[in-house]
Amino acid sequence: MEKKYFARQRPHERGQTIILVAISLVSLLAMAALAIDIVTLYVARSELQRATDAAALAGAKAIADSGLTTLPATDPNFGAATGLAQTMATQAISAMVATAGINLVNGQLPVLGGSPTFDLGVTHPGSYQVTVSLTSATLPTFFSKIWSRSGSIVAATATAEAYNPANLTTPITPIALKSVKPWLVANVDPNKPGTQFINNTTGVVEQGVTGETLNLTADCQPSGVGCTLLSLTSPPGFGPNNSAGYPQVEYVPALVNTNPANVCPTSAASCSSSCQGASSYELSIECADVNPYTSLSCGNGSGNATWDNTINPEFGGTASPSATGADCLIHAPGAGINLEQDTLTNPGWPSNPMKITGGSCSVASGQVVTTSSSIVTIPIIDTSMTTFPASGQPLTVVGFMQAFINQVQDGSTSGTTPGDINVTILNIAGCSSSNNGANPVVGGSGTSPIPVRLITSP
Repeated sequence: MEKKYFARQRPHERGQTIILVAISLVSLLAMAALAIDIVTLYVARSELQRATDAAALAGAKAIADSGLTTLPATDPNFGAATGLAQTMATQAISAMVATAGINLVNGQLPVLGGSPTFDLGVTHPGSYQVTVSLTSATLPTFFSKIWSRSGSIVAATATAEAYNPANLTTPITPIALKSVKPWLVANVDPNKPGTQFINNTTGVVEQGVTGETLNLTADCQPSGVGCTLLSLTSPPGFGPNNSAGYPQVEYVPALVNTNPANVCPTSAASCSSSCQGASSYELSIECADVNPYTSLSCGNGSGNATWDNTINPEFGGTASPSATGADCLIHAPGAGINLEQDTLTNPGWPSNPMKITGGSCSVASGQVVTTSSSIVTIPIIDTSMTTFPASGQPLTVVGFMQAFINQVQDGSTSGTTPGDINVTILNIAGCSSSNNGANPVVGGSGTSPIPVRLITSP
């Protein structure tokens, strides 16, 4: 009797498993759709943060390139330079955001979340900051459409800085740069007799230095037997031909060691033939020299550079190691102006930025460019001592000069020596003789003495 009862009940239980499976499938599909939405948003958030970081760094580089960080607040050009820096940074950020294929978020260009904000050395002296906020375009979603038909939007913020300890009277965080050129330039401004580029003690940069054009001339006797100083009883300073009317500042060659890891230029078919010098000194000019010696730091008040008396950098004039190395670096076939190298024009800085036009060897020939192999970083050394240290003895780096190489002088201009390096000053980073004990800020590939870095975590 009991068996018959259970047998009669079983037919009514058929099909319940299918209902449970159907309900479970709906739940699983909903969870899968939600997981897809979450992954989509996380990926988009990561892509957007990278795009925001890149935009902030572009803005900080533009601030560094503007020349603002070189100026003390008392400089009469400071106000105009501040406006120029903000304009250049905003343009650089907008261009970075609008570059298709580089900063895409889920296949779409991001959108600026308002204008960039700036803190140009006010709240954080020496730190010129720009903050950028980006939002994504509408992101496609699946499960979340149950609650809203509109797509999701993610946002990200990044802050980057251009750091220059110049003009600070308090102990500073020192800087250490790589790939500097082996010209140890005297801390003497030939355009303003009796003044220095940088105050040796405070690191304050002199007024009006940005945009100056001068010649770098070797402080060596015109002999091929190494570098014997022209001024044996005094430090290098004004060039020997300065009285002829063309401003010149002296330099001595830095001690350079062979490094097979140098990143050297390659010549295009339309340009000069391959030009890699035989000496380590010449290679250091031509290439991105990453030898330990080039990671010079300043801001500690101690000797951190040495010079080399075994090489005469300008012996041979336009065929000297300095001349041929500089010509190779700037893609010029020889000494002289307006050859194959890039050119720099100054349409009224700081009301307008100095402009670089690509030479015939540039991939952007005839167009305005934002970087150039003609831009170099050069150490500035303390020359206030009465007796210059012997070769191999330490010299003190008091700052770095960012300069644009216009040409190697061929001697046709009055007051110039064949083989002199004609440059225009873009920036100067000065360092105090005291630091705060922090690790040096390492920056740059050699194109700027002003390190640019993110200061917010992703």
